[in-house]
Amino acid sequence: MYYNKEYLKSWLKITRFQFYPMTWLAYTVGSLSSYKIIDDFNLIIYIFGYIALFLIEFATVISNEYYDYETDRINKNYSQFTGGSRMLVDGKITFKQAKRVILVSLALVFIISTILTLTYNIYTIFIMLIGMFLGLTYTVPPFKLSYRGLGELDVGVTHSFYILLVGFLLQSPKLDITIPILISIPLFFAIFGAIILGGFPDNEADKKTGKKTITVILGQRKASIISIISISLSIISGGFILFSSIVGFGGMIYLVVIIHGLILLYLLVTRVIGNVIENRVDKILQTSLSYIMWFTIIPLLYLLNIF
Repeated sequence: MYYNKEYLKSWLKITRFQFYPMTWLAYTVGSLSSYKIIDDFNLIIYIFGYIALFLIEFATVISNEYYDYETDRINKNYSQFTGGSRMLVDGKITFKQAKRVILVSLALVFIISTILTLTYNIYTIFIMLIGMFLGLTYTVPPFKLSYRGLGELDVGVTHSFYILLVGFLLQSPKLDITIPILISIPLFFAIFGAIILGGFPDNEADKKTGKKTITVILGQRKASIISIISISLSIISGGFILFSSIVGFGGMIYLVVIIHGLILLYLLVTRVIGNVIENRVDKILQTSLSYIMWFTIIPLLYLLNIF
């Protein structure tokens, strides 16, 4: 019983549930964007579509642990945000078990996608295949995008444009995709800026193992500047979309987003100006990750007719 309890804890840790709410919120915003247009919502597609996305994200997280083993093993700055769960590093889960779970998860995605394709939406299987490609190629050979300076871009696109479009297209595949695309723009910049910062704690370990993140390629100072630019663009693009009523919502609540964004920029700018760039940036990471949430929460409140 003790072994089973510890084994379950290990799988709960390696799953890293703290990263899933963002995906669910973005997916929901995409789905509700469709409902706003056609006044129709298929709950079955919504539920099973998210189950498939959850399994893709789960398989991606486990594959990252699998193929990032060497850099995670020597990483001394790991935390709840970066450096992996260390379940493989600590021997709590074996490589064989991890590989088996990845394959089972992907098989379930294929089964769910096939059923939805045959019964509801002909595009589902193609949409999910794109998701598997974007997720797995982050660390899985031969692509290994995170080892070629493209990992941050992959994460940004996947968790903004792709996720929102999945929610939207599963509900209404033939409609104009303008709304989810517009909502995705500030979300992408917020995520891209944050994920660059996520490379700081892993910087030394990534260098030693040849993992070429933006931080490794450019150095922490230049990477910080790119993050500052990206976060600034999220504030500007988000404000333009909201207050121009392109997608029909705006309001005083966006002032909170601006304040939050400015606090994040202040934390970054002061470090760049003072040339004080630490490896451990937990406070900034917490601020940046919570900042991202606004770009799903505000559209969600509008789409639910809360304001």
